[in-house]
Amino acid sequence: MTKPNKSTVLICIGLFFAGLVYMFPLQNLKGLIFQKIVEQTGVLIVAEEIHPLFFGWPGIGIKNVNVTLPVGMSDVELASQSMSFRLRLSWPFIPSVSLSFDELKGGGDLYLKVGQRGPQMSLVVDADKFNLSQIALPGLSQNMAGLLDSDISLRVNEAVFSETRGNVVIKGKSFKTPAILVNNPLLGPPFQIPELEAGDLDVRLKLDEGNVVIQSFKLGTPQTDLSGSITGDAKLGMAPIDTQLNLTLKLVFSQKILANQEYKTFLDFLGAYRTNTPGEYAMNWTATVAEILNLTKALPTPVR
Repeated sequence: MTKPNKSTVLICIGLFFAGLVYMFPLQNLKGLIFQKIVEQTGVLIVAEEIHPLFFGWPGIGIKNVNVTLPVGMSDVELASQSMSFRLRLSWPFIPSVSLSFDELKGGGDLYLKVGQRGPQMSLVVDADKFNLSQIALPGLSQNMAGLLDSDISLRVNEAVFSETRGNVVIKGKSFKTPAILVNNPLLGPPFQIPELEAGDLDVRLKLDEGNVVIQSFKLGTPQTDLSGSITGDAKLGMAPIDTQLNLTLKLVFSQKILANQEYKTFLDFLGAYRTNTPGEYAMNWTATVAEILNLTKALPTPVR
């Protein structure tokens, strides 16, 4: 009888352990696994079925899944036909986790990767035809309609925010802003911001050496209810709220909006920023993020 060589033995051992993992009753540990994930990452997962992933970074595949992601002071809920959850190692050697959503029930695909080692955090967000209507706007209960493609890659230093580096590229189409009731005594009487067709979005930002360079920030076209742009730059501070902004916002409303008496109060509110171009309003902020968040300290100035 011929003695098997070492490579054959190693292949057999590998197949044995692969079969052991494949046959392991992972489904029975679903509750425990999801509990550990929410404890370690804050991500809440509810799903029908899970199974191990063998190719690429180790992880689990999940079918018919609902996920709640903590984002700032609020949560984002997503539902998908399938999702993969993987453990990774990001450059420069930052342990991270990734979530990959395929065929979101609201429309589109989404890939998220977050890692942290000490104050260093890595963040990647890739979206393909992501339907914005499936999430609420931060701080509001309303949703914005539109399809979004994004390629965002950031390395954030939470101890020294000015050392943050990365790129933000966002492309969108079929944008429509929701109607919003503004009821803030600091801004005068209540008024309604109308629902506005805004069309396409093109955003390209570069963060490097403490600066944010706006390569492009455009919304809409002359044919849409609303079009506009943001120009200028920003100087990153030690913390995000210390970031110094020097931004100019231009908004152009269509004749349909300008002629609608229902929106007169809203347009009167913007009246101080009206330029010599019909339907155009322009304003400039030269202040820190903290000052802008405090409306009494940093109101925008008109641009003529």
